Amino acid sequence: MFNNKMVVRAGWGMYYDRGELFTYLSPGFAAGVIAGGPFGVNQAPPFVNSQVCGTLQSPFQGFIPTCSTDPTVMNGGSFSHPWGTTLQAPPTGNPANIALPNAAAISNGQQLFSFADYNRANKLPYTMNQTLDIQWQPRKDLAITIGYVGNLGRHEVIPVPFNQAQIASPSHPLLPNSPNFIQKYSYGYTVLAPSGCNPATGQNCSSSTCNGSGVTSGCGFMNLPNGSTMMATYEGGNIDLRVPYIGYSSESESYTAAGISAYNALQAHVEKRLSHGLQVGLSYTFSHATDEQSAMGLFYNGNNATNLRSGYGLSDFDRKHVLNFTYLYQLPKFYELTSMRGRFADGWAIAGLAIIQSGQPYSIVDYSGAVGSLYYGTSDGITNPIVPLTSNCSASKAVTGASGTVPNVPALDANCFALPVLNPGDLNGAIPAGDIFETTFTAGQRNIFRQPWQRRTDLSLIKATQVTERVSLKFTFDVFNVTNTPSFDIPIDNVSQNINFNDFPVYGALSNIYVSPTISGLGIVNKTIGSPRQIQMSLRLSF
Repeated sequence: MFNNKMVVRAGWGMYYDRGELFTYLSPGFAAGVIAGGPFGVNQAPPFVNSQVCGTLQSPFQGFIPTCSTDPTVMNGGSFSHPWGTTLQAPPTGNPANIALPNAAAISNGQQLFSFADYNRANKLPYTMNQTLDIQWQPRKDLAITIGYVGNLGRHEVIPVPFNQAQIASPSHPLLPNSPNFIQKYSYGYTVLAPSGCNPATGQNCSSSTCNGSGVTSGCGFMNLPNGSTMMATYEGGNIDLRVPYIGYSSESESYTAAGISAYNALQAHVEKRLSHGLQVGLSYTFSHATDEQSAMGLFYNGNNATNLRSGYGLSDFDRKHVLNFTYLYQLPKFYELTSMRGRFADGWAIAGLAIIQSGQPYSIVDYSGAVGSLYYGTSDGITNPIVPLTSNCSASKAVTGASGTVPNVPALDANCFALPVLNPGDLNGAIPAGDIFETTFTAGQRNIFRQPWQRRTDLSLIKATQVTERVSLKFTFDVFNVTNTPSFDIPIDNVSQNINFNDFPVYGALSNIYVSPTISGLGIVNKTIGSPRQIQMSLRLSF
């Protein structure tokens, strides 16, 4: 049937990756101390003692601090010798000799140490790759290929916030062996209320000098049901006394080989090889990429670090549909190449490509405490706290159909998004009476939206001239993005419903701190990707 013009190919293999130890020892942005910079964790406390310039000169260009003492440079330092021309003394210290903040210091708001490690129990990350394709050549200048490409990833490294705050409740208190600091409630906000206010008993909770209308002159920290008052640790509420490892930031990370991923794609390609001056190719890929962490990064891509699988979803780079069309047409030759007429009339060609592809997926996130305040307050710089949909809205209903490029016509409906608010008494009584502001994480809903489709057409006009047998000229006139079609980036996906990142809401109503996500520009596109129409010309001499 196929006249020996069919080929079947298959392959399978495993690829083990190295565990890049040092690059993982890098805390992301956190509320703790990171004096060594983003990649200097082993040169920062508590590994070493803090070290500063012996003589701090005037800042370079007026605002960049340096240690330089180069007298030839005006205003002190320079980029060529930012730490001076002589080697500074190495950092000193032994982590074993450095005392972490204790519960007493933490309760008074002392700053914490941020920490990152590469989990010593990690196994080597690996991927399993498989391919299968069938190619058929119905005629000499035509080939048709249909194939499958798959990839499964295991033990992939994820920056897990291992010190995320735990839940303390009356039936499950934390720090039970420290009577002065035992935690029976969980809160990331410190609620301001009239002096002596205890919502559990209804005492002294009404005042004209401390209320939700903005009057805070008579406010104090709200009382808890057991009679103690709320506290305000460095990262908010009592978060820093609910972490598994006291003295370290709740945003400390452990780079753990626990992630999984999958990629499956159906690929089809039809190619007419060059004959009679024409070459055409058409490719289509239908694919699906899923994971829990799309990049190494310094931040966890998911929601709740205690449940990694809740962050499993479409990869940040997933492209469901990709259609690619290429062509080349060489005009017929009428005269001898080296003749005068041939130099002008022959050697013309036109080539181009067109691409149409799905947009990339995205989530709506909020770092202001409107999601996950119970665990990170308003200092969540280590996860992607996803804003959940309301119970009566799906992802398709949340999409308005607009592109988001027109002001006040967003691509997403703000009414479809909700605050994952916890009620007082939730989590077995962990949320104290009167604290109506605490929020938790949602499960799933990562990357459930997609940016608009992207399309682009490029065109080239080519003229090849044979000057002599050994010398030739090639002129090209290239037009990129011929139609000048913009490719829009994802709409604004980072909203702040706690618009002022307020750690101290006033007792009364949610509206005291939370606002509509539309104020942050939800669903509005303010960026493009790729370039506008560009034209370039080139001339190449070959000899």
